[in-house]
Amino acid sequence: MILYNFAEMMTSHVVISQMDKRHQYQVNFTVAVLVCRQFLRSRGDEPPLDVEALIRKNILPIRPIRPGQKNTRKIRYKSAVSFVYRVA
Repeated sequence: MILYNFAEMMTSHVVISQMDKRHQYQVNFTVAVLVCRQFLRSRGDEPPLDVEALIRKNILPIRPIRPGQKNTRKIRYKSAVSFVYRVA
């Protein structure tokens, strides 16, 4: 729980510049947790990691919801499989 809270705090302080790009971007939280874990496990004899810079490098585009989409998703339900054949 401490690692999650630390990673959440670090990702909230990372500033992602939203320039004139097609998509908006968000932090890849999985990579952020790995970077924070590596930072917390590092020893004093090693140089400290720049955690915010490493998190800022790993960003993902946010998938936009397309407005005015005409075709709805066709959901097909699967029928239940009977297990009567197993009784023997």
